[in-house]
Amino acid sequence: MIYSRLIKLIEDNANELTDRVYRDILTQEETKSYRTLPENVVRDRIFDVYSRLDSWLVKEKHTGEVQRSYTDLGRKRFKEGIPLHEVIMALMLIKRHLWLYVRENHFFDSTYQCFQALEMNNQVVLFFDRAVFFTIIGYEDASSSSTGGGQGVFSRFLKKK
Repeated sequence: MIYSRLIKLIEDNANELTDRVYRDILTQEETKSYRTLPENVVRDRIFDVYSRLDSWLVKEKHTGEVQRSYTDLGRKRFKEGIPLHEVIMALMLIKRHLWLYVRENHFFDSTYQCFQALEMNNQVVLFFDRAVFFTIIGYEDASSSSTGGGQGVFSRFLKKK
């Protein structure tokens, strides 16, 4: 199945993908705060997303698990002083490099495989959308806690559901 082949491609090349994203994060003005962190810390964080992507997608983790993980990530980034827009840009770069790599490697041989890839892309996009959403919630919660203010916009939205 194409899904398994794509996950294998990501797993087998997670180090190369990590290197590419790391170099991009270092050169982007939109992620300049990451330059203050040790290289191994940033690389480990990027690698963690790629290495766990399989478990988030294949094993169909529930939204609650993604919520816990990325809400925590948002809180951690706030405490580290990384601006929220830079945290979100880093996630966007991780996602972008994944699909650039797949395309560069001419992974899809047929129209049918492209169709299957689009379906997987929908799952990946949904995962990253959730990751971004819950990262913002965690970041806002940490920000509100540190200033003694109320809940952030996204946190209030989530609580209404």
